Amino acid sequence: MGLFDSSNPKESSFDPTKAKEGFISRAVGKFSVDIIKYEPAGDEVRNIVAHKFEYEDFPNGSMLIVADSQMAVFVNNVEAGDSINTAGGAAQVSIFTGPCKIKLDTGDSRFAPFRNMAHKLTGGESAFHSTVYFINTAYQNDLNWGTQAPIMVTDPEVDLNVHVRAFGLYGVHLEQVDSSIAAVNARKFLKKVVGTKADYSFDELELFMRAKILEYVPDLLAKAMIEKNIGILKIAAHLTDFSDTIKERLREHFDDFGLCLDNFSFHSINAPDEDLQAITDLKIRKKEAEANAIGMDIESEALARKRAREGYTFQQEQAFNVMETAAGNEGSGSNMMNMGMGLGMGVGMGGAMGMGMANMAQQAFGGAGMIQPGMAHGMMQPGMAPGMQPGMSPYGQPPQPPVACPKCGTPAGPGERFCAACGTEIPAPAACPKCGKILKPGAAFCTGCGTKLGAPASCPNCGTPAEPGEAFCAKCGTKL
Repeated sequence: MGLFDSSNPKESSFDPTKAKEGFISRAVGKFSVDIIKYEPAGDEVRNIVAHKFEYEDFPNGSMLIVADSQMAVFVNNVEAGDSINTAGGAAQVSIFTGPCKIKLDTGDSRFAPFRNMAHKLTGGESAFHSTVYFINTAYQNDLNWGTQAPIMVTDPEVDLNVHVRAFGLYGVHLEQVDSSIAAVNARKFLKKVVGTKADYSFDELELFMRAKILEYVPDLLAKAMIEKNIGILKIAAHLTDFSDTIKERLREHFDDFGLCLDNFSFHSINAPDEDLQAITDLKIRKKEAEANAIGMDIESEALARKRAREGYTFQQEQAFNVMETAAGNEGSGSNMMNMGMGLGMGVGMGGAMGMGMANMAQQAFGGAGMIQPGMAHGMMQPGMAPGMQPGMSPYGQPPQPPVACPKCGTPAGPGERFCAACGTEIPAPAACPKCGKILKPGAAFCTGCGTKLGAPASCPNCGTPAEPGEAFCAKCGTKL
């Protein structure tokens, strides 16, 4: 390269013999004041998002022209660094938002001979390297995105994994108006997205952003469904809410690449028919189980009210069932003994039935299974029900005190209604009207509950005397 030659394309095409700059220009060579601008035409307006200017190492005083909807990034090294002070060699970056016209201070001489002489000292390269990038800041809306394959999420309503598909629209731009973030975002975009490419198209940017959306959306969508507790069957009514939620969470991810997310929306979130059918069947079974449980609760409450109204408990009802089952067994001998034991158990559990039931059972079975003299204390004897102690009747009641004939004094055995010596009728022993305990002749108080025993009460309505233990008047039916 000659002293008066230049690597600058504009200067290379300069012919000093035809120049109109005058004698000095023809004599000493080329001066250069470059105009740096980018005016895309045709499809480039839509297709190019970042463009690196055609040549580099601009002479001092070059004019940078930035159009509307453009940003220009000017990168140069005016001072060289060294191994001791590396900070001096860091690139200086200036960012200009259009429309504007800027005069650049590059550090390289405008006069070609001087510039070439300086370049000879650095191996033919400029020591003041400079580059300009133009960035298209036009808004890019209505860009499509969609899942290429179903994503697995957990339906929070039924706790079931489903395959979800989603698609929608989004829009982005490079910030130009807000100068506080425009410079930072432009550097992020060039460094993390464009790299060293001379031209970066919108098609490439769309592929990049779609990949990032599909990287982040599955996790964000699954978390949003769980947080809002909305299942796949109801999600169609909440698409706007989900779109706003995911958009806010995607902003920070796009900001890492210097991009501003303008809009993001779901047009559809759906699942395959077989997954929807599985969820529907599960919900139907769950509703049936809940209905059955409610029915059982209603039935249990009705039975409890019935028992309370009729005056017995669940335990007593079970005792009645045991007695009914035992009494329904056919046969004799051991079967009759089992029937007596079952009836005795029922009477023992239903203590509220009192002594009258014990007397009926004793008369029905004629003392079968009574405790025999000489049996060891605490041993289970034939005819005894579980839980009985020696000395008790097979019906869980203490033995009755001995009864004597009122005329001749001869002792009478259990269940005997007439004296064996003189034939006199033996009256039935008196019982406490409150607890049913058999009373001793002439007793003034019950030894079981302490109730005072006196003259029979009379009906408050008609005055008819009432016998002990009567709950209603025998004449008028008034409750006593």
